[in-house]
Amino acid sequence: MIANEIKKRVLIALLIILPILMAPVDLFLAPNYWVKSLVKCILFIGLPLILNNHYQWVSIKSMLTVTKKQLSLIALVMIATYGTIIFGYQLLERWFDFSMITVQLESSMAITKNNFWFVFFYIPLVNALVEEWFFRGFGFLTLKKFFSRRWSYFLSAIIFSLYHVAIMAHWFSPLLFTLLVIGLIGVGLFFNYINEKTGTFLTSYMVHAGANFAINTIGLYLFGMI
Repeated sequence: MIANEIKKRVLIALLIILPILMAPVDLFLAPNYWVKSLVKCILFIGLPLILNNHYQWVSIKSMLTVTKKQLSLIALVMIATYGTIIFGYQLLERWFDFSMITVQLESSMAITKNNFWFVFFYIPLVNALVEEWFFRGFGFLTLKKFFSRRWSYFLSAIIFSLYHVAIMAHWFSPLLFTLLVIGLIGVGLFFNYINEKTGTFLTSYMVHAGANFAINTIGLYLFGMI
């Protein structure tokens, strides 16, 4: 009983502390995007895997299994997600000013027109995988083993949303920023739901990748590359 309680406390501590540790990296310590990515991989993948080997929270193999039928359905949702975001941007661009996004990307993340094509593929294929493993695999699917379903749903979704505060704090107007934070909680809940149905974080990873491809497509437009 004591050992199980320690597992729960360490799990919660990591899910809260590691995103907090990333905040100063995103804001102050590492203006270069690639340095941030390295730190993120260490904090969100390396440490959880090392500690999972000790505490045995969850089977990594079980979270990497997906059937062909599930894969086909996920691919459709991924395509629908891409189209929805592109359509949403076209509706919102007449109401909100998105021009500051490229300025913030260049100043805080060293992302420019010169390296954006690499970023275009890196974020969906690698960065999305890191986040989905941490917030949904190590987060939600592992939390469910020790806590109530409802509590696991909302805690992982809220942590996921608040983590992005440090990243997007100066990108948008206060109103749009607030809407995005609330929207990210909704996205986190949806990702938890589809992962719960399949038992693998790869489900939300593919949808997340589709969303990132859509956002990066908008980035190409804002940079004047398309």
